[in-house]
Amino acid sequence: MPASGEWSDGVFRFPIRVYYEDTDVGGMVYHGRYVSFFERVRSESIRGSAADVDALFDLPAAEGGPLTYVVSSINVKYHRQAKVGDVLIGHSTVTRVRGAAVEIKQWIDREGERVAEADLVVAIVGNDGRPRRWPKAVEECWRNWQAIEAGRQGA
Repeated sequence: MPASGEWSDGVFRFPIRVYYEDTDVGGMVYHGRYVSFFERVRSESIRGSAADVDALFDLPAAEGGPLTYVVSSINVKYHRQAKVGDVLIGHSTVTRVRGAAVEIKQWIDREGERVAEADLVVAIVGNDGRPRRWPKAVEECWRNWQAIEAGRQGA
């Protein structure tokens, strides 16, 4: 897998190496770091697309910008501890696209075993912090990723 991750069958996969800075004094990953890992996977999954954070920041006012993402809810379930030196695989998939938000399922595995998983709602807001509708090109990205995942689930 490339260090930048890859999309396959509606799921984005991204390798994560656990460093000492990610752990507590016992060498186990601190629970809050999993949220950072999930963020890293989501950010990499949209890099270079119309949904990229930088593209939304740079969107001119005439096109509804600038815009940014906010996590409006996250529910994390922990299954196993990861430790320093582990190589984890973070996964991300789109489960639902709404007018101003997207629902995302994410999980982290180590050698085929589930370490943690999260269900998120990520919204799009303007500089004033109020929700905005997706720009057309961004909504198309999310809907395409969702359609691929829906097809995978139906297979």
